[in-house]
Amino acid sequence: MAYAITAVVVIILIWVTAKAASGDRYSKMTGEEFEAEAKRSSSLGAAVAAFQKVIDPSHHVEYVQEQQQRIEAESSKSGDGPEPGSPPSSPS
Repeated sequence: MAYAITAVVVIILIWVTAKAASGDRYSKMTGEEFEAEAKRSSSLGAAVAAFQKVIDPSHHVEYVQEQQQRIEAESSKSGDGPEPGSPPSSPS
């Protein structure tokens, strides 16, 4: 058990040292390199999100429900008249 804890501590120390020595990777990039990295990261994120929708169908159901709630919230802005067929509301 003590060997495992020691190994974990040594690995963490090596990782921290490597991160500290590497510096900020964005400070050494040109503007074009940064834009290319950002585009690659965003397309990777979009691919992961699409893959998650395929794997987890409940995520799609939640998304559709959120969209319906947004549409309802946008359609019921204050100042809009009552919808046709709805009873008139009493003044507050």
